[in-house]
Amino acid sequence: MLHAEGSWVVRLPRVEGVVVPLITPFTADLKVDYDAFEWHVKRLVESGVNGLFPNSTTGEFVHVTFDEALRLVKTAVNVAPSGIMVLPGVSSLRTEDSVRMAKEFINVGADGVVVLPPFFYRSSDEVMYRHFSAVARSVDVPVIIYNNPLNTGVVVPVSIYVRLAKEFSNVSAAKVTFADFSYLVELIREVKSVRKDFSVLTGLDYMLLPTLFAGGDGVVPGLGNIMPEPYVSLIRAFESKDWGLTEKFNNVILNLSRLYWMSGQGVESPAVIKAVLEAMGTPVKRFVREPLRPLSDDEMRDAIKIVDEVRRELG
Repeated sequence: MLHAEGSWVVRLPRVEGVVVPLITPFTADLKVDYDAFEWHVKRLVESGVNGLFPNSTTGEFVHVTFDEALRLVKTAVNVAPSGIMVLPGVSSLRTEDSVRMAKEFINVGADGVVVLPPFFYRSSDEVMYRHFSAVARSVDVPVIIYNNPLNTGVVVPVSIYVRLAKEFSNVSAAKVTFADFSYLVELIREVKSVRKDFSVLTGLDYMLLPTLFAGGDGVVPGLGNIMPEPYVSLIRAFESKDWGLTEKFNNVILNLSRLYWMSGQGVESPAVIKAVLEAMGTPVKRFVREPLRPLSDDEMRDAIKIVDEVRRELG
């Protein structure tokens, strides 16, 4: 990694398109099901996605040990062919742990890392900047700054993205799971004014098309675990200016996104996604680690009804 005039200068591939935040399958006794995970990764690779994000929010990273996460990353790296990026999460309450994970995951072949801001001690923008900078300095691969205020209670300021983009060429992408579209528009405008190669991806499936129209670069869709093809197809249609197909696949994604609004005590998107995958007959089962809970049979039937509607819509 080269250092020039106070900045870290690295020539790296762009993070763009469809990057799926991988679920972490568990067995009935709540051990990681690595065989199901490998099957799932192969299926996503065949669908044409651009990247894989193990140890993600959708993958229940807060309930996974470091050793489990490392094996998940190794599995994804072994399965993914060249050209499909493996971008594991390295988010931790301790900067030291985030740096350690970043180094370890890169050592086993990961192509980049995704990092949340500190979400317990979060007293100032400078704390956030130091945390991200430590990770960026520790590796020579793309670093994706992940803004998810619903879960962290923290909004990463646009100014932090701009500062990091100026100082570290390997801080090269944003994942924005934030429903404030004005924030997304401002981020795209400001960060691309200093780094045209900086990628901005939405973490909200249903905001993919508005993100592309605003000048963004892709999506990190949790529901892509269930059905990745509409996201891949929408981006291809958008790039080819086929507006009829763009509208079709956008409507499919909006319909599929109804799964996010399924509610129940202890039910979060990982539980919904796994339940649907089980109902579809895949090796992935509905099990999640506490305090989450798996969907009941009745809830699974409600979820699969939505997926069946989407399948009919696709034809």
